[in-house]
Amino acid sequence: MIAKLENGSYNVYNEDGLLIGGIKTQSNFNTTEFSIDGETFKLSRNKWDTKVFKDEKIIYNLKTNSFSGNTELLETGQKITGVTGFKWGTKMVDKENNTLLKIRNKNKFINTNQYVIEISNPNATDFDILLTLYGHIHGSNMKLKVVILSIIVAGIIAGRVLIQ
Repeated sequence: MIAKLENGSYNVYNEDGLLIGGIKTQSNFNTTEFSIDGETFKLSRNKWDTKVFKDEKIIYNLKTNSFSGNTELLETGQKITGVTGFKWGTKMVDKENNTLLKIRNKNKFINTNQYVIEISNPNATDFDILLTLYGHIHGSNMKLKVVILSIIVAGIIAGRVLIQ
């Protein structure tokens, strides 16, 4: 299963190349829209809390841990977490900590906006896949900002050391 950025939308395709759904998001990830089989879900993020709407009704609440970055789907106990190591980037686990699915960038060193998705449990739904992809893309974006900020701070500190 793969996902890729096409015309401003992250589209997910099954093994047969059929479109499962797509994600449209703003660069700040405050507003996001999923589409799956003609149904539309809207995500509204406010700091560490995200609400998922269907037909203007809240159906899920997501809470992101400000320290670990892990996100919990409060109604189900499912979690989206980072994966230690280089093989996979993000996974979704159920409330018993069983892996449902994993996602990683197709190229481990350069972001090509193409993703590999592995389903580990037949209970993983199309919604789970899109939600985990959203978490993966958002988490990667946040990590990139931290790296850039760290480089800037290191440059400032190094500049001050050289001046003295």
